Amino acid sequence: MKQFSKRIAVMHWLIVLLFIIALYLGHQLADTPNSADKLSLFPIHFLIGDLILLLTLLRIYFRKRDGEPAAANANPLLNKLAGITHVLLNLVAIAVAVSGAVTALSSGVINAVKAGDPALIPDFEKVAAHEFHELFIGVFVALVVFHVAAALYHQFIVKDQLLRRIMIKRFPD
Repeated sequence: MKQFSKRIAVMHWLIVLLFIIALYLGHQLADTPNSADKLSLFPIHFLIGDLILLLTLLRIYFRKRDGEPAAANANPLLNKLAGITHVLLNLVAIAVAVSGAVTALSSGVINAVKAGDPALIPDFEKVAAHEFHELFIGVFVALVVFHVAAALYHQFIVKDQLLRRIMIKRFPD
């Protein structure tokens, strides 16, 4: 097997897209004064976070079930680092989603959304779970930057066509 299964590739790229949207919405939520417009963004942000969590868990399951391509590098240390990075990306993606859910449940923002009252939007700086949510987002972004840099290094410096492994398009073995 030279590529991940098509469903794993689709989930990978969908998670990437959803994370970018969630990150953008999170910044919009932080930068927008309390208003009906801000209130309307919360359910979308929550839904995207839930989808990321679900897709991450499904991707872990199917990666075990479908298998994965052989290691791209003959260097055992780099292969170990790649494996650790993938595990950390999954764990931190889950931590981001769970800490976001805990933030929503413990802050009172769900009551504000249900009531449709922007005056009930809490001050998230006072919500402990929100600090963890932001911390996990920072760690996740750092891991993604490392992951992308390593993939680009393989693709353009080593020239081993590593990116083909995760492409949705199928390539002959």
